[in-house]
Amino acid sequence: MARELNHLIVHCRDRRESAAFLAHLMDAPAPRHWGVFSQVDTANGVGIDFADSLVPHDRINESHLAFLVSDGEFDAVMARLRKRSIPFWPDHFRSREGRINHAFGGRGVYTLDPGGTVVIECITAPYDL
Repeated sequence: MARELNHLIVHCRDRRESAAFLAHLMDAPAPRHWGVFSQVDTANGVGIDFADSLVPHDRINESHLAFLVSDGEFDAVMARLRKRSIPFWPDHFRSREGRINHAFGGRGVYTLDPGGTVVIECITAPYDL
């Protein structure tokens, strides 16, 4: 039996806003809204389904989405972040705002969705574990 990731669900404050943000950041097609979900489709066919959290906003656990992107895609993501003055960091600790990292011979950046509950990471080189 093949084990292939089909979709994942991310709880957030505003599913439509978070999905639209990710679609814009990654230059993906507009999210599809169905039922209680707003779905962003990735290039490898995995759906990221955003759902409004049913717990109080101060109790939403932070989610983390990491994307392996080409150098050109990374440059485009950075341009979109800078154009909208969206904060970004080189690490998940959110230290040194406005910087990127150069881990594993590539480049990496972290940002947050508009609700502050989804960490979005873009890297140009996979982690060498």
